[in-house]
Amino acid sequence: MPTAFLFLLLIVAHVIWGGGFIVIKLIMGSFTLSQVLFGRVVLAAVIYAVLWKWIPKPEYRKGDWKFLGLLALCEPFLLFSFETLGLSYTSASQAGMIVACAPLTAAIGAFLIYREKVSRRCGMGIVFAVAGVVIVSAFGADDGVAKNPLLGNFFMLCAVLSSTAYALTIKHLAERYSFLYLSAIQVFGATLLFLPGALSGPMPEAISWEAIGSMIYLGVGITFFVYFIINYALTRIKAAHVILFANLIPVSTIILAYFILGERLAPLQYMGAALVICGVLLAGAPESTEAGEELPTSDNLVSES
Repeated sequence: MPTAFLFLLLIVAHVIWGGGFIVIKLIMGSFTLSQVLFGRVVLAAVIYAVLWKWIPKPEYRKGDWKFLGLLALCEPFLLFSFETLGLSYTSASQAGMIVACAPLTAAIGAFLIYREKVSRRCGMGIVFAVAGVVIVSAFGADDGVAKNPLLGNFFMLCAVLSSTAYALTIKHLAERYSFLYLSAIQVFGATLLFLPGALSGPMPEAISWEAIGSMIYLGVGITFFVYFIINYALTRIKAAHVILFANLIPVSTIILAYFILGERLAPLQYMGAALVICGVLLAGAPESTEAGEELPTSDNLVSES
């Protein structure tokens, strides 16, 4: 797949992901939060179960179970859980600033583990994107009371680290596992982890068509399609480049909220959104980013550790 087309798919995927926060607002009256989290992964799990016999089987090596387990644990289970906990204690503005650190932690992690070098252009793009997210978040209206900002920000930082660990784990397994297999393991594991919480809450008495459509959006649109694209991208280009697109999530959420919920942006937020887009375009442009050029073999990784 051409890098430019993959770049476009990543933009579309993260815009869809950003719309998920609006969809969650629409669905929360019909399901508990635990049921929403379970529903969005179980639908994707059903799709992968149907596709299972066509998914290339991996070249399993002793000890891989630890990395496969870490993959399923980090994202979406820990990511979704920490984000939910964080937003219940801190403001959306502060949470957005913490999430903006994701490209930096991914770039640092990829350099330390895989020796992925961050070019000057990519570094500038990350700085622009992070600055844009900070501006968008800082000048947004506070939509809730921060009950315990320190604790909430700590949970959001844990979410960022979970996302980084997930991206780096994918890079380690990608040379021997197809991205389809890794995506399937990811949602199968998350389904099992979210199941107890979903069963512990009261079952909904009535479910509207709007709630069903919203659940399909979350399960098929985000947990299946979005992660399908992200996992594939992580096998083709650098982890720091892929995770940079996460900066589009808060921007796309605000833009979609403008059209769907009638929310308005402050003038400086438009500048912040433009900085994010410029940063993504600057860092994401093709520049010898094929994963095969940077990805070490398992033997090299073991020797380094």
